[in-house]
Amino acid sequence: MAIAPVNKFVSIAVPVSPGGLQKLYEVPTGTSALLLYTQVSNVGIGVTYPKVTFVQRRESRGTGNTRDIRVIKDVEIPPNDAVILIDGRLVLEKTPKVIDRIYVTGSQQNVGIITNVTYDEPSGIATIFTKENHNLSANDPITLAGIAFTCIPGQTGITTTIFPDPQQSYTVDLVNNAKELSTVVGGSKGYPHFYNSAIHYFERARDGAVEVAVGTGGYTNFTAATGTTYNPANGELVITSNSHGLSVGDLIRIDDMAITFTCSKDGNATNHPYPRNTDPASGKLLTVTAVSANTFTVNVGPSSASDQYTHTFVSGVTNGIHKVNTRFNVTNAVYNGGPGTKTIHGVTLQEGEIRITLGNNHNLVNGNKIRIALDSLIFTCTMDDRNSEHPYPRKTDPAAPTPRSSSVDPKNLGGDLSITKQGDNGLIVNVYPSLSGGFIAPLEMELIASILENSTS
Repeated sequence: MAIAPVNKFVSIAVPVSPGGLQKLYEVPTGTSALLLYTQVSNVGIGVTYPKVTFVQRRESRGTGNTRDIRVIKDVEIPPNDAVILIDGRLVLEKTPKVIDRIYVTGSQQNVGIITNVTYDEPSGIATIFTKENHNLSANDPITLAGIAFTCIPGQTGITTTIFPDPQQSYTVDLVNNAKELSTVVGGSKGYPHFYNSAIHYFERARDGAVEVAVGTGGYTNFTAATGTTYNPANGELVITSNSHGLSVGDLIRIDDMAITFTCSKDGNATNHPYPRNTDPASGKLLTVTAVSANTFTVNVGPSSASDQYTHTFVSGVTNGIHKVNTRFNVTNAVYNGGPGTKTIHGVTLQEGEIRITLGNNHNLVNGNKIRIALDSLIFTCTMDDRNSEHPYPRKTDPAAPTPRSSSVDPKNLGGDLSITKQGDNGLIVNVYPSLSGGFIAPLEMELIASILENSTS
């Protein structure tokens, strides 16, 4: 009978890829491990100053909760230089109670988003399409990350359906145009691969993530009138709206650009609509803190110490303020970013559709409209191999719960999403497709690590 060695040295040598946390190592069952040495080198072409963060993640096996320890955060690597992250001993464990993993993430210039990949088997050539100009040339070394493929049923690839795994670097073979290039990634033993946009996995939702906009419940709308004031010192916005009927504790949302002030900063010479997309109150639910018969108060955040100027009310957009009357909790969400109709997690959806499962029967019908609260749905996705969580919708997403100027987003949906299909506790709306499905970047960072594994079995 073979006896496993008591000690085993493991070496890791990989590029630091774009796109978030990159898993380097997980302690195998039956061992403990010592991370002895870790170094990241700047191998970029020209004068680059990338940054690297190194993380130890400890997961509780009983609860699934995780805690990230940033061993080093955003350390800059000068050109033709390296940074030593670990030089000593970092104990990593896998016990009945905890699992330790280590991750690295880098930030660098010229990270591009991939929108499509065509893969030719058996030549091993991948043609990559980018969202913006890639600014790469033939023979440039590159890294790729988070590309999701589907194989023919019954066929499996070399490792997983997320490419590349393990992480490696490649070389630009041919530049076809500003948003298209080819690289040789190797054959796959005759297995055809078909590109997918990033696959999302629902993790959880914040309370009251779905709001009824039009339909059962709906919003009660208000218009800011003369007498509306803003205190830049404490952030209190007192809105005048005769006979509003609101109570302390009610939730409201103010559409972007719904209230216009002048400001003493320029002598009240120009009009300034608020909230802007960059303001703290943009898209947010605000709690009513005080009321009178014709006014109600919310806090939209104070101005900076250097920006304490008097604001004078000019006008309000008709029905630009909304009381949220009906909210639902979300227990699951499935999204198809495209392209085309797909079955995701067992649910068939058209491109851009999301199916939301609510915690109770909603009594909504097709054609009713909802809004999804800002940053309320928490997903992981394949673009970073599900190593970090991402809230949606973001302010910049078409489904953000407040109207935005068409100059900001030509796909502006105004936040109101029409229900196309509904059931007892579920509904489908279109939030616009997202064909993003991976990252591409010039190769700038390479990591080496040495680990000593000790058998505990």
